[in-house]
Amino acid sequence: MITIKELAERTGVSRGTVDRVLHDRGRVSPEVKDLVLRKAEEFGYQPNRAGKILAARKQPHKIGVLLPAEGNPFFIDVIKGMEDADREYHDLGFSMEIVSVKGFDKDRHLSAIEELKASGSDAIVAATIDSPDVVSLLEGTGLPFSAVNSDLSSECRLCYVGPDYYGKGALHAGLLAIEGGKRGGILILKGSKDMKGHDEIIKGFRDTLEKRAVETEIISEYETSDDDEKARFVVQRELSIHPEIDTLFVSTAGILGAVEGAVGKNMLIFTSDDVIATRELIRSGRVQWTICQEPYRQGYESIRRMQDYLIDGRTPDDLITENIVRIKENLLA
Repeated sequence: MITIKELAERTGVSRGTVDRVLHDRGRVSPEVKDLVLRKAEEFGYQPNRAGKILAARKQPHKIGVLLPAEGNPFFIDVIKGMEDADREYHDLGFSMEIVSVKGFDKDRHLSAIEELKASGSDAIVAATIDSPDVVSLLEGTGLPFSAVNSDLSSECRLCYVGPDYYGKGALHAGLLAIEGGKRGGILILKGSKDMKGHDEIIKGFRDTLEKRAVETEIISEYETSDDDEKARFVVQRELSIHPEIDTLFVSTAGILGAVEGAVGKNMLIFTSDDVIATRELIRSGRVQWTICQEPYRQGYESIRRMQDYLIDGRTPDDLITENIVRIKENLLA
């Protein structure tokens, strides 16, 4: 890694001039400033991290987190990962506040963002709906923000930490193709059309069914807001209207309710996420497979990336977590 001294030598100016440019202190001609900045980028100069860490101790940072975690067991491990990352940086003056909401009501998410800003957050990590109002509010806070679990359509977001939802849907469809045989019809349940990831998983599933020429028809697709009661009601209603449905794809949460709605029916059921209820359903044979997405890692890495950004000021890279197929033979304890 190049030092300020080496950068000064390669640029042909004094160390003091380089320091003034890099820290925006004192007068430097526009030509010299442009030269130093170009050379710093060319040679990969990075500021002294130890110094940045010492500075962070003098100026505590609070990271605000928004999650639709209320009533959704998937986020238990996401929160565990966030809490572990928070503890690691606690001595540097970092703290974290999590605001949990139920479902995907736009006003609830907007209120949560306002709450985080009002509480003194220096940055926001959010799993939130991808609506223009929500994105506009995040951008309007003036705070750095990143997306976790489901991405946001904003050029201002620092990074995204979460799964490749399109690939996850494609993987589900590929497994269904391997299952073989002509299906009577598929019922799809998803959380919300306003969550970018929830739409992408269905697109990946539909596109791959077509590519693989799976002999089936998608009869219905419904939003359940990741709610078990709503999922149960939708499954019972759709099976009564369309008795030909013999395949159930629960693409997000609401798994327990959906399976209960199909009691007494001989159905192929597959789900997303590896939570306690899903494992029990797979062991009992009610669910054939699930695809999980490293929730702990999502939580941990989303906070670590924001912590490092607040220390270094470097824009973090996206992190795409792995889609992992779980069946009865490779379930975790």
